[in-house]
Amino acid sequence: MQALFELLARFPQPLLIIGGHALAAHGVARQTVDVDCLVAMQSREGLDTHLRQGGFQSAGESENFARYTHPSDFISDIDLLFVNAATFEKLQAGSLPLEKAGVTLRAPALSHLIALKLHAIRNAPSREVGDLGDIARLLQANPGAIAPEELAALCEQFGPPGIFSRLEITHP
Repeated sequence: MQALFELLARFPQPLLIIGGHALAAHGVARQTVDVDCLVAMQSREGLDTHLRQGGFQSAGESENFARYTHPSDFISDIDLLFVNAATFEKLQAGSLPLEKAGVTLRAPALSHLIALKLHAIRNAPSREVGDLGDIARLLQANPGAIAPEELAALCEQFGPPGIFSRLEITHP
């Protein structure tokens, strides 16, 4: 993993680590097999070039998403989520340092990470069990960091209908 995180740290444009690795910035450890990054859309082409120079190959893409694989079985896949510049700036502004394999990267603030997980559930309902569990573990590891009213507002704005009540069952 160290080579992968070093490659990401050398990219000259800002990016954020999201997904399973980002949980560590908030005191939650979870096994994950890939690395998820959030990047401003304007950095897409440059990051593609950077990853290809690092030996990665495109394994699929859509308007807001790209996956890269490496020929080595010892180097994890990278999933990229692309957002507009204004959204990226908001998420980056509150980001936290994240130490991974001796490299410092950045991860979204707690409320932003929860919003991303809620958004993922809304857009891919099959992710609910895993992402709801991640949210519950984040809340448990950071008691009082998110007020119940703020959590309800995040659920309302970013999640599917009824997610707050399902989250309350998971994390009263």
